[in-house]
Amino acid sequence: MITVLFACIHNAGRSQMAAAWFGALSDPAKARAASAGTEPGPRVHSEVLEAMREVGIDLSSTKPQRLTDELASGAALLVTMGCGEACPVVPGLRRMDWPLEDPKGKPIERVRAIRDEVKGLVATLIAAEGWGPTVTIAPATLRDMDAVRRLLVEAELPTAGLLDQFPSAYALAWHSGEVVGVAGLETYGTAGLLRSVVVAPARRHGGTGRALVTDRLAVARLRGLGAVYLLTTTAADYFRRLGFSTARREEVPAELGASPEVSSACPASATCLVVRLEHRST
Repeated sequence: MITVLFACIHNAGRSQMAAAWFGALSDPAKARAASAGTEPGPRVHSEVLEAMREVGIDLSSTKPQRLTDELASGAALLVTMGCGEACPVVPGLRRMDWPLEDPKGKPIERVRAIRDEVKGLVATLIAAEGWGPTVTIAPATLRDMDAVRRLLVEAELPTAGLLDQFPSAYALAWHSGEVVGVAGLETYGTAGLLRSVVVAPARRHGGTGRALVTDRLAVARLRGLGAVYLLTTTAADYFRRLGFSTARREEVPAELGASPEVSSACPASATCLVVRLEHRST
């Protein structure tokens, strides 16, 4: 088992965040994380506990530990963040340094920014090393309704009209027997509506959302749809990176425009996006 050791000074902030994100985003069958500090504090900083709790990670029972030569020698990679020359040097041990700001005593808004920066670094490391989880994309079933509704409610996404084309229009992302993502492709005439795209907070930035969208667009092509539309209030830039472009809401086909999602669930301020589909003749 590959062990990645995250180390800072007090093991009460940055390294705890990093280890927690690693545990949430990686495949436990491929790698695991540990964390330690050169001068471990008595407990995880309260502001760190609060910021991580907001994303569904509870560190309240985690206790800082000392960074020792023995602990470092059992790791395949040492990631330091602030301990400098005090960190042990183990011959042959791969090491990298992340110059992250110490969250101790910072306003919660700043701690959230540090938390998100740590998550991005951890996600990039996992992706680069191939330590990510194996996520399976599969069709939804009626038994999955509660799990889907829960993900949408937690993400503050609309559930109006969800039952109209569920489960046939929906795909789920599964990991370790748990539903960690969902995306729907509702069909209205020759147009599709991509809706309810959501990934569990602890599993974001790992490519699950992209895999779900790719799956739904593949289905749209198989159905011979000419275009797929979506409405979003928060993720326009994300979907543009996946190939969507801005469209005027008046361009939405009338049949699709009468759907609950477009007609009432999404506010007028939502950005309308579209991807035009090309179909190759055989």
